[in-house]
Amino acid sequence: MATIETKFPVFRYNPNKFNFTVNNNNIESEFDLLIKKKWETAKNENIFRYQLKITKWKRLAGKFEFLSQLNLDRAQNRRTPENITSMCTPFDEKRFNFTKINPREILFDVDCGDGNNVIAVNVSPIEYGHCLFLPERLKCLPQKVTEFSLLKIIELFLLSSSPYLRAIFNSLCAYASVNHLHWHLYYLKHKMLLENINLECLVDPLYKLTNYPAKGFCFKLSSFPENNIRGLVSSAFALINYLQEHEIAHNIYITRAKTELFSIDDNSYNDVRIYIWARTSTMGIKDTSIFIPAVTELFGHLMIRSEEAYETLDEDQVIQCFNNVTSAPFEQVVQAIMSNDINIT
Repeated sequence: MATIETKFPVFRYNPNKFNFTVNNNNIESEFDLLIKKKWETAKNENIFRYQLKITKWKRLAGKFEFLSQLNLDRAQNRRTPENITSMCTPFDEKRFNFTKINPREILFDVDCGDGNNVIAVNVSPIEYGHCLFLPERLKCLPQKVTEFSLLKIIELFLLSSSPYLRAIFNSLCAYASVNHLHWHLYYLKHKMLLENINLECLVDPLYKLTNYPAKGFCFKLSSFPENNIRGLVSSAFALINYLQEHEIAHNIYITRAKTELFSIDDNSYNDVRIYIWARTSTMGIKDTSIFIPAVTELFGHLMIRSEEAYETLDEDQVIQCFNNVTSAPFEQVVQAIMSNDINIT
């Protein structure tokens, strides 16, 4: 376990601060205000590799209204990702990891101030407020979800009163750029289809996403009586851990959502969804010159890497990419679930 002398500002929280229903009235929680204040300070102190500039954005014409954003700086200036060829790759202290980051990149400590569970800026941001949650950082864990990290990211997510905060995870061989356990948090101020798309129950409490090009799975907080966060985490982790143990690459996206009782036009969000995509390993993907099909893309938030691609990309290309990436692994995992190889209840 690594040791670090530096102390950081501490953020402590109480479960009575969790927000189970939020709206877009711009009333921000203490957690939102702290992230934004610290993130703005880091930006003004030039800690980022570039100043975030989303130069263009649009909705792609078609049924799914994918959000396309042009972010040339990230494509050109981000740290070169590790070349990871196996989901079993162990943590390597000789390679870049989050014990080596500049202390100025750390915004604050969660809970106790020892530098083990921290929020740090992502120095190559994709959107406003983009930061990293580094759970049990000093244990030097590889990029595999732990039940503790899933619980903590859900708790931090619920401390926000914004419907636009998102939490995301890329596994190894699914575009994780660093083999050291981390989650992303960022604000995406756009309404997205997967906030309210219809889902089909596969096996209670697990839903499947099939009327969308990226076939996947979903857990909804509303499926668990009295907002049982630990029940949600336990069920979701059972599926995630199956993917990890069977070396199936995967992406995870956590978003605010609406239950069936809420109108799509209502400004309130009264649910949380955890989307989980089993997907083809990055070793098997042929062409990523237009966009990289990582977690934000599978959710419908496309980060485009060139002006030409931004102008020419259409919905059919995205649909084909998503089908290629998710269809076969999805069917494989469905079979495992229906054969009772995964206990998610």
